Parts: sequence; structure tokens; C-alpha cells
Amino acid sequence: MKEHALLKLLFVLIWALAIAHMTAEYYHLYWTYRWLDIPMHFVGGVWVALAMVWFCFRSGYVRNVRPLFSLFTAAVIGGLLIGLAWELYEFVVWQVSGSGLPYNYLQDTLMDLTMDLLGGFFAYTLLLLLKFDTNTGMSSVVYIQKTPA
Repeated sequence: MKEHALLKLLFVLIWALAIAHMTAEYYHLYWTYRWLDIPMHFVGGVWVALAMVWFCFRSGYVRNVRPLFSLFTAAVIGGLLIGLAWELYEFVVWQVSGSGLPYNYLQDTLMDLTMDLLGGFFAYTLLLLLKFDTNTGMSSVVYIQKTPA
């Protein structure tokens, strides 16, 4: 990955997720197509995992803790923790709103967390394939540029 490619990818993904989510909410697509929640959580898991990797290895905010983190820890475990925090937020909202928990709440929550985790594994695998370097925060994949003939 080039220097800012990960950040650009994060930007595009979050906008795509936001537009898809707002569209789904506006047109009640989550209730019309019950399965729509599944790919949204998968892509959300990918985004969170990549964002955790960017934050830990590229942003410059995390300095002396790098030995504690591996790419796996940042992508998969970090993504799962954010997913757990999101599910806790949803639980609190259901409780505070007074509407109670939905009929299949446990099943839905477990599926959401599974998709978050699979999205994190996908992002981790993608970064491994691109040979992401945790020391520089960049990919060591060689980019071949065409030279003029």
C-alpha cells in the first residue's frame, strides 16, 4: 500500500457504509430484507479492523506500545472489541427506549459479532497478502510502474 492508501480506503469505505446505512434506514430495508444486516456488519468489521491497524501502526498516536500489538491484535481483536462495544450500545438503547429487546435479540447479536469478526479476519488476511509492515505502516509489495516506451 502506498503511504496514504489505507487512509483513503478507510475514507471510501466509511462513506459507502454511511450511505448504505442511511438508505437502508430511510427505506426500512433492514426490516424488509432481514439479511441486509449481515453484509453491513461484515463490511463494518473490515472498516473497524483497518481503522484499528491505521490507528496503531500508521497514525503516529500510538508510539511506545507497538511491541504489545501485532497486526492480528489490532485488526481482529481490536475489531471484535469495537463490535462488542457497539452491541452493548444497542442493548442500552433498547433498554432505555422502553421498547424491550427484540424477539431474536441473542441470535441477531451473535450473528452481528460473528460477521464483525469475519470482517476483521478478512481485513487481517488482506493486509497479510499485501505484506503490510507494522514498523512502517506501509505495504512492502513492489509496485511496478510502466515506463514510457
